[in-house]
Amino acid sequence: MKQHTFTIITGASMGIGKAFSFECAAKGMNLLLVALPDAQLEEVKRELESSFSVTVLIFPLDLTQNGGVESLYQFCLDKKLSIQMLINNAGMGAGGRFENIALEKYLQIMDLNNKAMVLMCHYFLPLLQKESHSYILNMSSMEATLPLPYKAVYTGTKNFVYAFSLALREELKKGPVSVTVVCPGPVLTNPDALRRADAHGNRAKWIMASSEQVAKSGLEGLLQGKAVIVPGRVNQVLVRMMKLMPTSLKMNLLERLFRVYSTH
Repeated sequence: MKQHTFTIITGASMGIGKAFSFECAAKGMNLLLVALPDAQLEEVKRELESSFSVTVLIFPLDLTQNGGVESLYQFCLDKKLSIQMLINNAGMGAGGRFENIALEKYLQIMDLNNKAMVLMCHYFLPLLQKESHSYILNMSSMEATLPLPYKAVYTGTKNFVYAFSLALREELKKGPVSVTVVCPGPVLTNPDALRRADAHGNRAKWIMASSEQVAKSGLEGLLQGKAVIVPGRVNQVLVRMMKLMPTSLKMNLLERLFRVYSTH
């Protein structure tokens, strides 16, 4: 990769974003890592620089703050960075009865999962289009095609990511930019994810994946130009099965499966 050519990864200080950072660095990609301002981002930078011969830049940022994405874009212009890959990984969610979660939390989820992603794509697309080959990866979820009761806003945002990514991919198919959407199942990224998995018992183990597995599968599929990536064979089968199931039956089943979230 050229000296001033970089891959941007959001949500890079932990979980899937951190795993993507290591996968990309292993392939010789220079990195511009974006995450909330804390010591974890600095630590990831040190780990990467001690393990790989790549340049690692960090940009501590709350992507939901006004002017935040614009400041990141201006940073890239000031540094004269070429951007070949954009990995929109940053996201958040919440589970529980709709009326029991604060409206402010829902708006924060929508701002990060959707608004920030659209801003990132809109600002950085012109830079990506300057490259002979370039890539956008947007992180969605299996829940994009499985609207989960008790996670109504989160699954709605992930459905937006899914639809937006496929539509944008079609618009850009005659140019240098390839768009991919990744739809993982449950991922063990933090203690809260572990608690949610425990609530589901043994069945969660069948579809659970590590951050490293998702990042590896996602990056490989992205570089192959795939449109949609569902990591894990069991998850792929589940998605296909659910598409064939009548909506009323599917929703009834999903409500029963995810009723454990109703008291969260």
